[in-house]
Amino acid sequence: MSPAGVSQHLTSLRAAGLVVTHRRGRTLLSARTDLAEALLSATG
Repeated sequence: MSPAGVSQHLTSLRAAGLVVTHRRGRTLLSARTDLAEALLSATG
């Protein structure tokens, strides 16, 4: 995937409440939310 494509997907996931993004210096770190974890555990 291109960086623009990744950014677009992460924007959609953030809007859905499935990902949060934190800045560490010049780096952005994304992590799943509790909602995302619950959805993933329900499907496994």
